[in-house]
Amino acid sequence: MNTYIFIYDGFAQFEVILASYLLKTKSNIVTVGVDGSQIESCEGFKTIPHKILKEIKPEDVDIFIIPGGDPDKIHKKEELYELLGKLNNNKCKIGAICSGIIHFLKSGVLGDKKYTTSININEHKKFIKSNFIDMNVVSDDNLITAKANGYVDFALEIGKIMGIYSSDDDYNETVNFFKYFKYE
Repeated sequence: MNTYIFIYDGFAQFEVILASYLLKTKSNIVTVGVDGSQIESCEGFKTIPHKILKEIKPEDVDIFIIPGGDPDKIHKKEELYELLGKLNNNKCKIGAICSGIIHFLKSGVLGDKKYTTSININEHKKFIKSNFIDMNVVSDDNLITAKANGYVDFALEIGKIMGIYSSDDDYNETVNFFKYFKYE
């Protein structure tokens, strides 16, 4: 399995780090940038992406994740939007958290699907307000969306959807550990 995580200057690394950690048990993790330049997360971590957008083959992607951050920091958005469209047409799983969902909206992949986000949806005319669900995480068809404070739920839901848990007990143990801080 291949997990692609889009990174850009100012991306919120904390929003995708747990998802990456959980998926790493069954998946290759590939970070993707607009170009090969070093990227600095909002937390100050510096990263060089494994690949750049134009190198991505949609058929190689099992899930593509977009963290939040300042969406205006992403240059050459059309490359991202074109890739999202291809992934969506292939029914590839696509996740976005916090402001990352703005790229679903602008690329047209959100369509009339249910979603959640931390951003003010009233600032963007294209959001279908009646499809907003006020929950930490919402899955609809191949899209998974989350609020920033729902990063644990986002990671757990992605893990479930991608089939990384070996059993219900494995899933429940993961939930108890990461969400409720219980371990045996």
